[in-house]
Formats: sequence, C-alpha cells, structure tokens
Amino acid sequence: MKMTRLFASSAALAVAALLSSAPVEAQNFSKFVQIGDSLTAGFLDACLVKYGQADSYGAILARQAKVGEFQQPIVDEPGLGGCRKLTAIAPSPQFAIKPSTGKPLNLTLPRPYDNLGIPGYKVSDTVDAKTSADNGNPLTDLVLRGLAGGTTQLQQAASLKPTFLTIWIGNNDVLGAATTGTVIDGVTLTPKAVFDAKYKTIIDTMKAAQGGTGAGVAIALPDVTSIPFFTTISPVITTLNGQPITFLSARNNTGTPAPIPASSIVTLLASTFIGTGYGIPCAVLDAAGAPANHPQRANCNKPLPDTANPLTGIPGVVLYPEEVTALKNRTAEFNATIKSLSEAAGYKYFDANALFADVVANGRLYGGVKLTTAFLSGGIFSYDGVHPTSTGYALFTDELIKFINKAYGATIERPDMAAFMFNGNASSGGFSPTISFPYTPEEALKWAAEIFPPETHKPFVEMFGGKLKAGPLVPDSSSETPVRGDEDFVSRGTETRE
Repeated sequence: MKMTRLFASSAALAVAALLSSAPVEAQNFSKFVQIGDSLTAGFLDACLVKYGQADSYGAILARQAKVGEFQQPIVDEPGLGGCRKLTAIAPSPQFAIKPSTGKPLNLTLPRPYDNLGIPGYKVSDTVDAKTSADNGNPLTDLVLRGLAGGTTQLQQAASLKPTFLTIWIGNNDVLGAATTGTVIDGVTLTPKAVFDAKYKTIIDTMKAAQGGTGAGVAIALPDVTSIPFFTTISPVITTLNGQPITFLSARNNTGTPAPIPASSIVTLLASTFIGTGYGIPCAVLDAAGAPANHPQRANCNKPLPDTANPLTGIPGVVLYPEEVTALKNRTAEFNATIKSLSEAAGYKYFDANALFADVVANGRLYGGVKLTTAFLSGGIFSYDGVHPTSTGYALFTDELIKFINKAYGATIERPDMAAFMFNGNASSGGFSPTISFPYTPEEALKWAAEIFPPETHKPFVEMFGGKLKAGPLVPDSSSETPVRGDEDFVSRGTETRE
C-alpha cells in the first residue's frame, strides 16, 4: 500500500512538472486580449482597413503563438478614415485619399473583440468612454458596439478574463499635442497626475480580472518626435553666405515672422504650406534665381502656422525647442508610470522607446536589405508618417516575441520577415518580386503604391532572382546608420482626393 501511494505521488509530481514546463503559448495564450490605440488596432496609411488589421502586431503574435481564436473589428476595403495612396513619385510625391466607405465585417460577434485597440484613444478613453457620445470618436462605437448596455474598453477587456494581455495605451496623450503643433499642458498634453490615475485603474482592473496577478506585457511609449512625421522635413532650408537659413514662423500665430531655431521640428503637414511658399524667406527664392511667377513667391515671407487654429481647424506645423523638450519629458514621465505600476502588478515591461531609438539610429538588416525609419523609402512607416507598415508591425512583433520568450521562458516562433518584405504583408497581392527591371513608368506607378517604393524593392529582385521562397529572414548581425529621407522630395508633395 505504501509503495502504491509512493508511486502515485511520484506520478503526480511528474505530471505536475510536465504541466509547469509547458510552453507559455499553450498555457497563457488560451485567451489573448489587447488594450490599446491605433498602434494596437493595426492602423496604417491614415486609416483602419483589413490589409493593415490582418498584420496588426496582435494578429501576428496570435498566429505565431497559435492562438485558437483572435477576433478583431475588421473593416473591408477601402477602409475608414481615408486611406492614403501614393499616386506619383516624381517630380514630387503625390497622394490620393480613398473614400472612407469600408464596411465592418464582423459587427455581430456576440462578445467583445480580442483586439480592442481603438485609434485615437487616450488613457481616459480606455477607462471612461462607452460610446462616441463620450469622446467624439466614432470608432468607439465600431469597436465597443454598446455591448452589455454600454461598456468601456477596459470593462470589455476585463470581461474576457484574459490569460495573456498586452497594454499599449498613452501614445495619443502625447501625440495629439505633437501632431497639432500645439503643446499646452492640460489642454493638448495630458497632465501626469491624470495619466497616473487612469493608468492605475487600468492595471488594477486587469490584474483583478486575471486572478490577482498580471499576466502579459505593458508596452512603453516611443518618443513621438522621432517618427517620420516629425523628422522628414528639416527646419533648415538652405545655407546662404555660410549661414543656415531656417523656415519662418510666428509663435502662437502672432507677431512678426521670424526664423525658427534650428532645433525646432517642422511636421510633415507643413509640406502643403511650403509648396506654396509659406515659411520660405523671399531672399531664398531670389538667391536660387526663382522666376517672378514661381508658385512659392505667392506666400514667401509669410509664416508657417505654429499652433492649431480652432476656428479653421488648420493645425500648427512647427514645434519650438521648448515644446519638443516638454513632449520628451512627458513621455519619460508616462513611461516611468507604466513601468512602476505594471511591474508591481506582475506584468512585464517592454521598453518600446528604447527599441524605437535603436531602430532610428541603426535600422534593421534582413537578408542584406536594410529597413529604416525614413519616410517613403525606409519600409517601416506607412504613408501617414506615423503608423508602421505591415512590415513595420512585423518588425515590432518580432522584437516583442523575443522579449516574451525571454521573460516567460516561452518558445513562440518568430515571424518570417520574407512574407512581409516580398509581399508587402503576410498575404499575397503586394509587390511582385518577379517584375523585371528597369520599371516601365506604368509599373513604377503601380508598385509605388505598395508598401515599398521601387528603389527599396530592387535589392530583393537582384539578390533572389524573383524567388519568393528565399527562406526565413532574420536580422543580420551587422548594422549601418540609416539614410535620412529626402526632405526636398517630401516638402514639395501635394495631396488630392479621389
């Protein structure tokens, strides 16, 4: 009898040991849920659309972790929000905007979505908003759908009782101030005390929903001033008589136009103004020999708008050095809050800010092809200059999976970057690597509208001879300094609506 009991105890211990050593993707991903904003939703090209959502970082992670069911609020093409489409690359880039008529494909799901990322969301929206009437954001209704008589993103996430959770919220608490060129604490920039209180509610609620210990990853906020929307157009126009000449603006849209400091930021939205002469000293045009009928002479010596105009809706396109400092400092404060609160609750803290800084500085090499954060030519950022391409989301997911594997002792397989770099996304239908070079003008226009422009795709064809099945691509060990985007190329861009 004693031997029988001993054998049974040993067998039970052996089974327990086997269960405890099971991979995280089998144990912890049985119910994978996400809280977040546009970066979680898979937003790209300034819109929410199926081809981006299919490669949201959560969707890629769910596929790699072999999650049985991962539901998202999929929107059919042409998407919602006005997807940007590149229609010409020379002599300057031109974009069309697709109609915002995409239809939701799974509105009738009787439970909350697993990916609850809602573009435009701030921490307060996650905690407080139940419908668009609460925050003026129509995508609130698309994702939350008034379930259970009206529930918040946080309440819906908690109701799913996730076994693994990602929390990536707070980007818009900084980004909104930056993209409008208007940094006012408490108005466009969320105060630290408000952020801290709301984020604590998120952490406390989800920790309780997960049984008292957080299981998953809390993701830091990247430095928004380092994305292409803020780095593509240099504040320095040219050099005259050995002196740098910067764009003209007037603080708070008042006073006499004056050169902005060289450490200022000029946003991508300035391209439309610059194209008609705003912000350019007439002396620069004189020195360049511009004719009297040059289009930029119509508004030269007039200032670029510094702050958003609440009456016209015109955004500011200049961030002065003190505004840049305020944005960086607030991001650091928010990240300190995210780290301390999440780790205390049991979540792992993923430093996306450090990751992005490294990608900005060094890019990433895959199979000898370099990805950088340069606008249009880098491959990582989409046509809005803020959100990643599918390839950019895959790069982020690859880094996140490496982090999860190390933090949790998991064995989740990393994504094959070839699927994204050859096709433009995880599905076929993107760039065709079998196309011959040189491009005809028609082919150049067609493929320029895909994830990468032609000059980035050419190395694929040269190296792999048009063969899609080149084997998995993993980062090269070497790295180079990324090439900055062509500021003049972008600053002359125009935009049309289709």
